[in-house]
Amino acid sequence: MRRLLRRARRRRLALRAVLVLAVAAAAGCGLPTDEHAQAIDPEELPESLRPGFTASTTTTVPAPLLTEPRTVFLLTNPQDIERTIVVEVERQVNRSAPLEDLLATLFGEAASPEESDAGYFNTLELFEILSATVVDGVATVDIVHLSPEGEDQPPSADELEFAAAQLVFTASATEGVDGVRILLDGQEVSVPTSDADAEPGSVLRTSAYEQFQPDFAPATTTTTSPEDGESGES
Repeated sequence: MRRLLRRARRRRLALRAVLVLAVAAAAGCGLPTDEHAQAIDPEELPESLRPGFTASTTTTVPAPLLTEPRTVFLLTNPQDIERTIVVEVERQVNRSAPLEDLLATLFGEAASPEESDAGYFNTLELFEILSATVVDGVATVDIVHLSPEGEDQPPSADELEFAAAQLVFTASATEGVDGVRILLDGQEVSVPTSDADAEPGSVLRTSAYEQFQPDFAPATTTTTSPEDGESGES
C-alpha cells in the first residue's frame, strides 16, 4: 500500500514540474499564460508584425564608367586612292590614361575583325612599345621592331614610315601633344617621312606625313616653254 502511495506522489510531482516548465517557456515567448486567447496591443508587437509594415529595399546604383573612347589611327589602302592613308578608329581606355596607355592599345594587336573587314590594317602590331613620355608638348616614343619569332630586328623603311605615321597622328590627336620624337630601341634614328628621311632625333608632326591624309592633293607646277611662251602643268 505504501509503495502505491509513493508512486502516485512521484507522478504528481513530475506532472507539476512539467507544468512549471511549460508556463516558464510560454512566458519567455511573450505569450499569454492563461487559458483564453487575448488581443495583443499592436504597440507591443515587433515592428515587422505590426499592421501596415512594409519591408524596405535597397537600390544599387551602378558604378560610373571609368573608361572612355579615344581616337587612334590605323592604315588603309582604299581602291579610289593609290596610296596608304590613315583612318580614325576608337579604343576604350581609362579616363585618366596617359599617352603610353593609349598608344599601347595599338601594339601587339591586329585590327579587329570589323576593322579588317573594312580594309584597315595596323603596322604597329609588328612593334613593341617600350615607353612614351610627354615633355613641353613633345612626345618621345621608344619602340622596337620584332621578328615573327619575337626577337628584335631592324624594321624595313616602309614598316618604320607606316608605324611613324600612326604614332604621329595618334599622339598629335591627344591634348597637350604637338610633336613626336621616335626612338628605336632607345636610339635616335632617321625616320622616313612623306618627303625624305628626317634627321635622327627630329620632332615629327602630321605635316611630315601629309600624303597619309585622306584629303591630300599633290601640288601641281606650271612651266613655261621659252620657245613659244605657252604654259603647261606637270
